[in-house]
Amino acid sequence: MTYAASLSDRLPGGAPDQPETGWIHTLSVGGEYGITAAVRDFAEVLDWQEHRRELTQGYYRLIHPPRLQHLKHRLERKYPGFTAVLYASAALAEKELRDLLTIQEASADTLDTHSGLPSSLNGDGPHVLALGSDSLPAGAVLVSDSDLAADLHERNRRRGGVLSARTAAVLLGDSAPTPDPADAAFCHDRLCDLEDAPHALFYPSGMGAVTAVLEEVLQPATPRMIVLGNVYRDTHLLLEEQDWAGRDVHTDFLDTHDLDGLRERLSASDVAGVFVETITNPLIEIPDLPAIADLCRAARKPLLVDSTMAGPLNAHPLDLGADVVIHSTSKYLSGNNVHGGGVVLTRDPAWANALEQSAATLDNRLSPLEYAPLAEGLRTFEARMARFNRNGEALAALLRDHPAVDTVHYGNDGLPDWLGGLGSVVSCDLREASMDKVAAFFDHPLPGLVKAPSLGSDNSLFCPYVLLAYYDKSEAYLRECNLSKWLLRFAAGSEQDFTPVLRAVADALDHVH
Repeated sequence: MTYAASLSDRLPGGAPDQPETGWIHTLSVGGEYGITAAVRDFAEVLDWQEHRRELTQGYYRLIHPPRLQHLKHRLERKYPGFTAVLYASAALAEKELRDLLTIQEASADTLDTHSGLPSSLNGDGPHVLALGSDSLPAGAVLVSDSDLAADLHERNRRRGGVLSARTAAVLLGDSAPTPDPADAAFCHDRLCDLEDAPHALFYPSGMGAVTAVLEEVLQPATPRMIVLGNVYRDTHLLLEEQDWAGRDVHTDFLDTHDLDGLRERLSASDVAGVFVETITNPLIEIPDLPAIADLCRAARKPLLVDSTMAGPLNAHPLDLGADVVIHSTSKYLSGNNVHGGGVVLTRDPAWANALEQSAATLDNRLSPLEYAPLAEGLRTFEARMARFNRNGEALAALLRDHPAVDTVHYGNDGLPDWLGGLGSVVSCDLREASMDKVAAFFDHPLPGLVKAPSLGSDNSLFCPYVLLAYYDKSEAYLRECNLSKWLLRFAAGSEQDFTPVLRAVADALDHVH
C-alpha cells in the first residue's frame, strides 16, 4: 500500500548544512526518530536558555528532529523568501493560520491553498500546502513575514499539531515499512482495555490531545477553566499565555488540594470545566480525584484528567468520574523514545462524537507510521510499568536518606487507595540550593542516566526541570507555583537492574554535599 508519494524529486536536493558554530550538537535518545536529545554539560543548558546557541535536536515537539529540519530546509530552498512551518495536516495548518490571523486582527484575504507543490507562489501569501495523501496527511504553511512565521511556529510547538518525523521521511523519499492497520487496531483496543473505555482518539502529540479537548469545552459562552495543582508547563502556557481565536480564555489556577476554592468557582456559568493531572508535574502531588469528580458532577461541569504521569495501570480516572482521560503516548505507554503521540479516552459517546468530528475535519490524527513503535511498547507495558513504580520508589528512598537533599517530592502525603503507584518521576531540592550546586550535580558523571527532558523512558533521564520550563519566570512567579528554580527532576527508567543508577545519583550527591 502506498501512503504518500515522495516529494524528493520535486524539491531542491541536499540536507541542511550541519552548523559548526552557534549550535549545541545534542545527541538523540533513541536514534533517528528519537523524541528527545541529551546535552553534555550545564553550560549548554544556560547557553540555550540565554539564546546564545541553538540545539540541533531536542524534545520532538519543541525542536524539529532531523527529518523535519530536512523537509523544512528543502521547502525553503524551493520557495526562496518564504519560511515553512510544518503541521500534521494541511487542514490543521490552515485552521491554525486563520486562528492566528484572527487573533492578530490581520486579514486572511491573501491566503492561498495548494494541493502538492506549486511550480511557483504568487504574491507574499501566506500559502498552505497539502504535502501528503488522504492516508498519510501532511501540511505546511509558507509565509514571507518572519514575525508571523515565528508566531506560527511557537503556537504549533505548544498546541501540538506537529508533523511526524516518519511522515517527513516518507515525503523525502526514504524507504519505510508499510503501516500495518493491525498495529492501529491493537493500540486502540489495548488502550481501551487498559482504561475500560469504548472510545479512543489518537493525536499527533500529547499536547495535541490536550488542545483538542480544550478546544471542545472552551467556547465563547464558557471561556473559563479551573485548574488544580501544577500541570505540565505547556498546558499551563496554553491556558495562561496563548490567545484563543474567538474566545477570551481565563483560567483559575488553584492549589492542588483547594477543594473549597473549587466549590466556590464551579457555580459560575462561564466555567467550561475542570482540568487536573492525576499526579502533578513536577511536585508529584496527588489531587483528591474522587472528591473533585463529585464536585464536578454536582455542578454538571466536565472533569478533564491528564493521566500521563500515572499511566493506566496506576490510576483509572474514568472510574472515579472523569469525563475524559488524556495520555501522552510518547511516555510510559511506548517507553522506547522513538514514538510521538497522544490519546484521549472516554466513555461518553457525545464526547467521542464531538472529538471525532473535529479530528476528521482537520485530519488531526496520529500518523499511521507511529502506531508500530507504540504497539511495540504497549505489548510490554505492564511489566515495564511495574519496574517504573519500583525504581521510582527506590530513587525517592535514596534521596530522602541523603544529607545533600532537603525536600523530596514523591507523593509525600501518602498513596490514596485509588492510586496503584506513583510512577517513576521523582523531584528534589538540594539542601544548599544554588545554580553552582545544580551545575556541579549536572556536570558530575551520571552513568546510567541521560541528561535529557521527558519521562516514561525505559532509560533513566534527568533534567533541571524548572530551569528548562520556567527559565524566564521571576522568583515571585515561581513561589506562587510552589516551585524552586533549582529543583532537580529524575525520571527513573524501567531498568531491570536499577543499582547502577542509584549508585550514580548517590555519587553525584556526595560530590555536591
